[in-house]
Amino acid sequence: MNFFGKLFTVNRLSLFAIAAFVIVTVAVRPEVTNASDDSPLGGRTMTIVSTSGQAGTPVTVSIELDSQGDEVASSFSLNFDPAILSNPVVALGSGVPAGSNLSVNLNQAAAGRIGVLVDSTNPFLVSPPNRQIITVTFNIAANAPTGATAITFVTTPTPLSMSSALGALLPTVYQIGTVTVTPPAVSFVTIGGKVTTPAGQNLRNVTVNLIDSNNVRRVATTSSFGIYSFANVATAQTYTLTVTSKRYRFSPRIETITAGVTNLDFVGLE
Repeated sequence: MNFFGKLFTVNRLSLFAIAAFVIVTVAVRPEVTNASDDSPLGGRTMTIVSTSGQAGTPVTVSIELDSQGDEVASSFSLNFDPAILSNPVVALGSGVPAGSNLSVNLNQAAAGRIGVLVDSTNPFLVSPPNRQIITVTFNIAANAPTGATAITFVTTPTPLSMSSALGALLPTVYQIGTVTVTPPAVSFVTIGGKVTTPAGQNLRNVTVNLIDSNNVRRVATTSSFGIYSFANVATAQTYTLTVTSKRYRFSPRIETITAGVTNLDFVGLE
């Protein structure tokens, strides 16, 4: 970018800050969730595209613009439930003009808010199709409840704005989206470990109990090396493991199983 392009970009960003209160009260409507194409704001719409993902896996959310062909810069903030979605990673989308720059404010990410600025000296191409501005990849919590969780546009930490090459604010409708959390995929694995005395000696013929959330119990007996195992254990569930011994006490273990594991060990207590 040449000197004049850099100076113009700086001046346009300064306009964002000066006009923040105008943006919130006049140019945008963050509350709008179902704007139609014949919106009085002219049909320019930025949308959080709804998607779905399994608990315990990443999910990528697309933010798209129904562009009019005069947009060169946009700033906005996204709000989400940090107990369900975390560790946002923001990337430029496939529909931005050549030479676009991305700035991301993650200072409030732990509270469920991130700020985004996309700026270019070149305008967006006219829609259709919608132009993808950014993508945000989240981690869905392993214990996330199934169902939809909303992602919305807000004005903090970065104000909502859309501007032209001349720095004019462009009226825009903002549509919220959702991530629908589905149950994690279930597979069947083998889990196990070793049972030893406080001194580290292997304990043979000791009973190990595996109890699921429905209180269904399975039993295994340790080998001469103190090793036990359970086959065909369903993942995506939480289990309680206990050891029954006449001589030693053992603390129970509560484990959420996501894959096969062989180190669920127990050490006896005097």
